[in-house]
Amino acid sequence: MTPLTSQLADAFGLSVSHIEEMMAIAFPKKVRRGEFLLREGEICTHVGLVVTGALRTFYINENGEDISFLFHFNHRLEHLAFIDYESVLLGTPTKLNIQATKNSLVYLIHKDDLATLYQKNEFWQKFEKQMADRVYLSAKRRVEDLLYYSPERRYLHLLTENPLVFQKFPQKYIASYLGITPQSLSRIRKRITNNYL
Repeated sequence: MTPLTSQLADAFGLSVSHIEEMMAIAFPKKVRRGEFLLREGEICTHVGLVVTGALRTFYINENGEDISFLFHFNHRLEHLAFIDYESVLLGTPTKLNIQATKNSLVYLIHKDDLATLYQKNEFWQKFEKQMADRVYLSAKRRVEDLLYYSPERRYLHLLTENPLVFQKFPQKYIASYLGITPQSLSRIRKRITNNYL
């Protein structure tokens, strides 16, 4: 058992033997900082797992602004895995971009190989359902965060739930993830710091 196998078993909540079965269909890829794993207009064909480094999923809005949607790094499952689920599911061109923000090592699994694994037995069929549920709930929480909460509340939630994001990504990416400008993020951070002094 390797440290990676053990780590993935913990993240996915699977036995080491099941992780080894999954990783048998995965292949490693080194990605340089700035390199894209997926670009807008392409069809997503792989699920990815971050082993080292960091990536982000972002889109370009109608005003040409770069908006961070998700951050990916080796931590919990919701950060570890990256995919455009809609593009994989429907075979349609993606609206998203996935780009390395640091030199990274990722593992990729082709959707056809994953589909074959999921059909292998009842265990993997249940696992597929669990992963689809997690993708849905994660997207729902992300949308609710933007719809229902103030920028300050979104910042505090991110700081509490995912403090490593602040160590791994530039402020401009975090600001766009929160739906605010970098200047507004600086003001929020200053205000919160002053309130706690």
